[in-house]
Amino acid sequence: MLKVLYISNEDRSVGGSSLSLMAMLESLKGQVDPVILFREDGPACEMFRSAGYECKVIPFRRATFHSKGAVRALRFIPHWITTSWIQCDCVRKAKKLFSDVQLVHGNSGAVDIGIRIAKALGVPHVWHIREYLDLGMKTTPFPSWKHWNKELAGSDAVIAITPGLFSHLGLESHPKAYCIPDAVCSAADSVIYPEKEKYVAFIAGTISRLKRPDEAMLIFEAVNKKGYTLKMIGSIDEDYKFFLQNYALRLGIFSHLEFVPFTEDIRGLLSKAAAVLVCTEFEGMGRVGVEAMFCGCPVIARKSGGSADLFADGRGYLYKDVHEAGEALKLVLKNFPKATAEKAQKYAIENFAIENYGTKILDVYNSVL
Repeated sequence: MLKVLYISNEDRSVGGSSLSLMAMLESLKGQVDPVILFREDGPACEMFRSAGYECKVIPFRRATFHSKGAVRALRFIPHWITTSWIQCDCVRKAKKLFSDVQLVHGNSGAVDIGIRIAKALGVPHVWHIREYLDLGMKTTPFPSWKHWNKELAGSDAVIAITPGLFSHLGLESHPKAYCIPDAVCSAADSVIYPEKEKYVAFIAGTISRLKRPDEAMLIFEAVNKKGYTLKMIGSIDEDYKFFLQNYALRLGIFSHLEFVPFTEDIRGLLSKAAAVLVCTEFEGMGRVGVEAMFCGCPVIARKSGGSADLFADGRGYLYKDVHEAGEALKLVLKNFPKATAEKAQKYAIENFAIENYGTKILDVYNSVL
């Protein structure tokens, strides 16, 4: 059985990349003996431990650096020094701890420590890029884009999760680059309930400005007199929650706004939702939207990034501005679009089912071993 080290970019919260990794491991059961490296203990690590997976914690730094301008200039050298020490210490410990590993799989473009660990172990490195670091996350790799692109070119294999991301990364010239959509659900989980409850969902592992919940509120404002509730589902910082509540007061939708803690039973909520709003600009892929497809929930999504690929050709409702999104939401709430839901569900089963995923990943592994 192939021993693979997976590098997690999440620790303090459970987001899309962790859920995608969990689905990947489920699809590879019996084929791969996995161990997962986290930079610190937290909810993500605990989720995998509870599922029976071997997890190790060694501190390391992410490959991103958010400071800009003068602040970046002042912090650059101190950050370089501390990062170099932390990364070298991580590689040294990993070399001892993972001597039996045959392949390293980086689970995010925001973490590049896997490349150094793979080199130290003398094994191949597969880099799974799930996000638009520049356009979506609004961040810069450390120490530079030139360095990050050199690492990308030097990886033994690269996986991008949507055609748009594949093209954005310029992977057409990489000798072993693959476009493989994430596994999200089992085909057996697909269901369509035409009778929906009176709520619109906005879902994120962590509700942050990056996910644009304020835009979801503006869209929802178009139907706030219809007796519907906007459910904000996910973990949220109390200060940001207070900000959104005040914003809801100004929009006049406070009594229609409900915050729901993060739950692993997202499909249960989606199957009953009248619609789901995906407002992130340049979403890498957007697991929530795909889960909605499996559950027969209409998706209204910003026309950019992975969403533009997923919900084209009548599989959902793409918008360029809030007015366009509001009109789409009115249309969906007026009459459940069963034909759209069925088309989207068929596409999801064909492209994002766990049952078909493991073979694709094993093909990538075999190509570099």
